[in-house]
Amino acid sequence: MKLIVSTLAALFLLMGCQQNVSHEFNDVSIKDQEGNVLVTSSDFEKASIQDGQNRVLVNVNFKNSDTPKEMTENHLNEKVHIYLGDEKIASPTVRKVIHSDSMQVAGDYTKEEAEQFVDFINQSF
Repeated sequence: MKLIVSTLAALFLLMGCQQNVSHEFNDVSIKDQEGNVLVTSSDFEKASIQDGQNRVLVNVNFKNSDTPKEMTENHLNEKVHIYLGDEKIASPTVRKVIHSDSMQVAGDYTKEEAEQFVDFINQSF
């Protein structure tokens, strides 16, 4: 009986640790070169990952279709920075003005970082 109780306690402890490891940050955001926040997780509707040629692409949809247009128009040909909490994971350059509620981000992030970004956005709803 003592062995069963110990095993269950260890299992519950491991399950609790597993849930805390996946998100060590409290927000995702995109900032400009000066560090001004352009969008946060509350601006996103959903996100997904697409495997591209030799890189991972993140597709994001915004709640307000004007958000990506304003952000890309105001920062055309500039780098923007994608953050998981305080950690910068990518700095893609805005190549064109987006006229829809979605955009694709090709960055220098790892697949794990992209998955964390997407999971956080999708769990926010």
